[in-house]
Amino acid sequence: MGNLISSLYTGASGLFSSQTALQVAGNNIANVNTTGYSRQTANISSATPLQQGGLLYGTGSTVDTIDRAGDAFITKQLVAQSADYGEYEAASTPLADIEQILDIGDSSLSGDIDSFFDSWEELSTNPAGTTERQQVVQEAEDLAAHFTRIDQQLTEVVDSINATIEAALPSLNDQLQQIADLNATIMQTEIAGGDANTLHDQRDLLLQQVSETCGATTYNDDKGMVCVQLANGLPLVTGNVASTFSSEQVDGSAQITLTSGQSHFSLAYGDLGGKFNGLLSVMDVTVPEIIDDIDRLAYEISTAVNSLHTTGIDGNGDAGGGLFTLAAPTDPSADAWQGAAASIAVAFDDPALIAAGATTATGDNTLTLSIAALREAAGINGATYGEEYARIAAKAGQMASSNEQKLTTSAELLDETNTKRDAIAGVSTDEEMLLLIQYQAGYEAASNYLSVVKEMLDTLLQM
Repeated sequence: MGNLISSLYTGASGLFSSQTALQVAGNNIANVNTTGYSRQTANISSATPLQQGGLLYGTGSTVDTIDRAGDAFITKQLVAQSADYGEYEAASTPLADIEQILDIGDSSLSGDIDSFFDSWEELSTNPAGTTERQQVVQEAEDLAAHFTRIDQQLTEVVDSINATIEAALPSLNDQLQQIADLNATIMQTEIAGGDANTLHDQRDLLLQQVSETCGATTYNDDKGMVCVQLANGLPLVTGNVASTFSSEQVDGSAQITLTSGQSHFSLAYGDLGGKFNGLLSVMDVTVPEIIDDIDRLAYEISTAVNSLHTTGIDGNGDAGGGLFTLAAPTDPSADAWQGAAASIAVAFDDPALIAAGATTATGDNTLTLSIAALREAAGINGATYGEEYARIAAKAGQMASSNEQKLTTSAELLDETNTKRDAIAGVSTDEEMLLLIQYQAGYEAASNYLSVVKEMLDTLLQM
């Protein structure tokens, strides 16, 4: 009878193993569309045999572990490639905005430059004409307004970046805290012999999201906890302790600060990765370069025109004054053109103050011809004003195009890595259905086996 009792335990172990495996397969199927889920497998092995009468008798099966599919190398690749994708994706919108601001169509700054010099050519045909003089004043105002508008629009790009960074910080801080909490929970669960597979999936997904936002590298400490840090080594998560990000406006730009314990670290472009690095590169590098180019163009045009205009005689018979006004830089060490686009304005609105010639003679148009000739004069770096603007606009377009190419490439690499990850850790419903049939058959066979053993016990008890 003892052997039959042992047989009951053997059959019961088969039921338990098949039931557990069915639950695992069912959980896989239920999570086939869950982002970041890794396929789980019931690891079934033979139970410890029983020795009796010089023979070893099998005692059934047992589920040792529920394993989680995955590859640590691919997981690290996903974290790294998420940072690259986040950087180029975040930069794409402000770069596209800059490209649109610096358009080269009829309504572009280049068109206003041409229109301004066209008005001087028109004035040369009738130097005393009030209408022609008024047109010069109007075109000068339009040109100055376009310079100012470009400066304002570029400032709005910076404001938008500031808002985007500020909006991303609460979610990022929450994700870092979740990783720290999961570190502690996973360690406690696994020490107690529990199943932390789902928690591992949640943590891996959070690592990708954090890396996409700010860039991250990871390593495991001696307790098996995942530690997260920036590329420059500053800690984001250490064990179960998370750092926090904050920002404040400094000179119109977001200054990001990382607080780790009692330490505070100011971060700039290059210290971060992911979306933040893409946004900071536009805000701290691209926009200042373009504003400097536009400032210099405004300065060179206005000073060249003013230097000629002040040599002439206006319609009132007085010495001509400057046509444009510019605010001097507040920093004495700054370039003379700093802030020119934001401050350029027309000095007067009275057409009589336009100087057309070098004398009081009614038909003197020498000055108008000289100013009109500035259109084709070699200006900045040997280029005409129109050519210089075309260079600035082309640079903006090239940066946007280059970023889009990098974004496309990084998206493809990320998709390829996700495909590799899915091949290893993703759920195949076809495979799971086959396993369901296999486990169902095992369960039914164990049930039939128990029925046979029960009949044998009943027979034995009736003897």
